[in-house]
Amino acid sequence: MKKMTAEKNDLPVPVIIEPAEGATVGRRPLISGTAEPAGDIVEVFKVAGTQLLRATVAADGLWSGALENLATGQHTITAKLVRGNQSSAWSPQRSFTVE
Repeated sequence: MKKMTAEKNDLPVPVIIEPAEGATVGRRPLISGTAEPAGDIVEVFKVAGTQLLRATVAADGLWSGALENLATGQHTITAKLVRGNQSSAWSPQRSFTVE
């Protein structure tokens, strides 16, 4: 299991926009948010430690990706920005339910 701890550096923390906190979604939800600068990578993990998504930040500061076949039930995710061998602190957690 991956330990969810913040690493010390100056990278900005990404923001998760979708799905909304407490939302109910299908088994292939879109996960999206904002981050900067463009070209950096956002990695989204289940709080239990499984990586779900790796997305590149676009020129407009947006990132997104669709997840495949999530199990039904509640999921809690968090994200971090990655640049080379550096990572930002973890974003605030976001919980949603898959039906």
